[in-house]
Amino acid sequence: MPKRLRERNIFSSKQFTIKEIDLLLENGKEVTYEISDVGESVMVVPMVDEGTVLLINEYHAGIDEYQVGLCKGAIEKGQTPSEAAQKELQEEVGYKAGRLEELAVLTSSPGYSTHKTHIFLARDLQESRLQGDEEEELQVIPHSLATFEDLIDKGQLTEARMIAALYLARRVLSKRRG
Repeated sequence: MPKRLRERNIFSSKQFTIKEIDLLLENGKEVTYEISDVGESVMVVPMVDEGTVLLINEYHAGIDEYQVGLCKGAIEKGQTPSEAAQKELQEEVGYKAGRLEELAVLTSSPGYSTHKTHIFLARDLQESRLQGDEEEELQVIPHSLATFEDLIDKGQLTEARMIAALYLARRVLSKRRG
């Protein structure tokens, strides 16, 4: 395992910090990597019934498009992943989960990013709205979990984490049914 020798912050913003990491590799070579320190987040697959997922339509500034997807958000200091998942679910979709199950922890670009996303399956939903931090009202869209690939084919769902989360949820639910 490489040994971390030094770590320096190069740039910080509200969203992330860029760091330089000096490493000593097992072969004795010293190298420097730049990484994006983003923290951790949650993503929730809210199931209103056994076959219907609640998606949201949201603007994504990075790609300058509206896309459908899942509710998500950062895990704040002092929050557990499940607390963050319940909060995001209530803020973005207007429901609280009676049953919340963590399906996986996914990484995004682990070669240069610390970001981890905790994926949750939310069931037994009860209406419960919290005021969120969204700049505009999010449109909630019920959609069949069995046919979410149609959204991929139409270019309406492109985020890899969301696609993986929907596949994970569908796999878990189908195993339990059959």
